[in-house]
Formats: sequence, structure tokens, C-alpha cells
Amino acid sequence: MSIEPDNRSGHSPRSMWSRVRILIRRIHLYTGLFLLPWVFLYGITGAMFNHQGLFPVAPFTSVDKQVVANSALKSFPSAEQMAQQVVDALQRSADGQQIALLPEHGAEFTNALLFETRASGVRHVVHLDPVNQSAAVQSHPGNPEEPELMLTEIRNITLEPNPFEAAQTSASQVLDHVGIRSGNPPAPLGWSKLNFLATVDQQPVRVTYVLKDGHIDVSRYTGEDGMTLRQFLLRLHTSHGQPPHWNGRMYWSVIVDVMAIAMVAWGITGLFMWWQLKRSRVIGAAVIGCSVVTAVFLYVSLHGFYATTKL
Repeated sequence: MSIEPDNRSGHSPRSMWSRVRILIRRIHLYTGLFLLPWVFLYGITGAMFNHQGLFPVAPFTSVDKQVVANSALKSFPSAEQMAQQVVDALQRSADGQQIALLPEHGAEFTNALLFETRASGVRHVVHLDPVNQSAAVQSHPGNPEEPELMLTEIRNITLEPNPFEAAQTSASQVLDHVGIRSGNPPAPLGWSKLNFLATVDQQPVRVTYVLKDGHIDVSRYTGEDGMTLRQFLLRLHTSHGQPPHWNGRMYWSVIVDVMAIAMVAWGITGLFMWWQLKRSRVIGAAVIGCSVVTAVFLYVSLHGFYATTKL
């Protein structure tokens, strides 16, 4: 007498597995569709951070290389030469200590040389590349949304009782409670601010009060953010942390968390869908192997860079 499997629920293991696969595909698809604006934002603004000439607010003017070659930059030392000069100067100033370059010193400039000047109300920035001996000039027009400061004669105010002192005392009490006693009051970290709208002679103004030192900024409020479109998009890319109020920035922080979870989910669901296609397993495995090797190489390379530069 054979015993038939109990299938009274109406769902066989095969059909349940099919439902799971469909669910995973739907998660991969619809989270991508919902978060599409943020995917574009992070992709485009990430490239804008990496390349200052991409969608620039100020145009770059290239300088003929012959002009640079004939300028004083031709006497600018190479990274290796400057490293040796620095070591020699240290040796002359050292008190009996021996200073020398390591064989693998890897002297490198961390960035281009930048100089700025203002002419006719326009800010001009000179970019000098000490390695390629090239130059470019970027001219920044005035910000059309530059805030108009008001009450400029008032730079600091004092509140009584001082809320900063209350917060500092509270921080000391918290440290005492957890058994940390340094003997000095805790120093403020960061610049906590209070922002609100008010009026000056019936004109709307934006007020920013810095709790740390009582610094005050009062600027005319016009509803503008005071940034160019490029600055605003880059600010969205770097916005992080959670304010203590539920506002637009807090909702943006939630989206950032959703993006973080979704990116991990896309990777996991992408791996799942790749594994379901047996014909692509070999090619996919090779691609994943290349990805891992590349990631390890970049990790080691950047670790060495930051270990030597501390940037």
C-alpha cells in the first residue's frame, strides 16, 4: 500500500519554488523602477564629483602647453625631487636623527595645484598639473542666488540661560554616569545649528544660530536655496545623517537607507537570477572572478595610498 504525499494545501514544492523565483524577480524589477530617479542621481552626480568638467557651472579654458612650458612651472620639481628636498630640509633641522627616503617611497602629488583670483566680480581658478605640465583656467560667474546678508553688524549673540552650557553639562553628566571622567568639560563636536524664519522690518529673513559659539547669520529669505543647480545636485549626493526633526532631509535620509538596502538586494537577486540561467553560469562565474580580482587589487592599492597620505 503506497502513501501519497499530502498535497491538500494545493501547492506542490515545485509550484512554491516557482512562486519564490517570481517574487525575487519582482523585487528586483520594481525596487529598481521605484528608485530609478535616485539611481540616475547617484550615477550622474558621482561622475560629476569625479570629473569637474562634467556639466560644469563654470567653463574650463585650456592653456596652450607651450605657454605652460615657457612659464615658471618648468622649474617646478618632480614628486621624487621634491620628496628628496623635503628629506634634506628635515635632515638639516633634525637634532642628530638620521632621515632618509625609503626605497619604495612612492612620492606622489595628491592633486593639482590650484590658485584663484577675482577680476570684474568673477572668480577665476587656475589648475596647474605638475606632472603633465598642463594648465587650465575655470571662470566662476557670480552665484545668482547668493544670500543677501542682513544685520551684518551683529555677528554673535548670547542667550541667557545659555543652551550650549546646559547641553555641555548634560554631556558631562552622561559621561560620569558611564564611568568616563577626563577632568575637562567635553568639547563640542561639529556645528549644531538652529534654523528658522523671522522678519526684519517686516521683510522675511532666514536666521541661523550656532549653538557652539553664539554665531548668528541673518539673510534675506526669498525661497531660494542659495545654490546653483550643480551645487544642489552634488549636495543631494553627499547629504547624510538624520536630523532630530521629521522634515525633507529626514525623508531623504530614509531614501538613502532604502537605496543602501536595495543595492544589496539587487546584488543578491541578480546573483539568484544569474544562477537560474544555466547557459550563463560559466560566463557569469568568469565575470564574478574578474570582479573579485579587480576589487582586491583596488582595495590593496587604495589602502596603500591612504596609509601613506592619510587623506
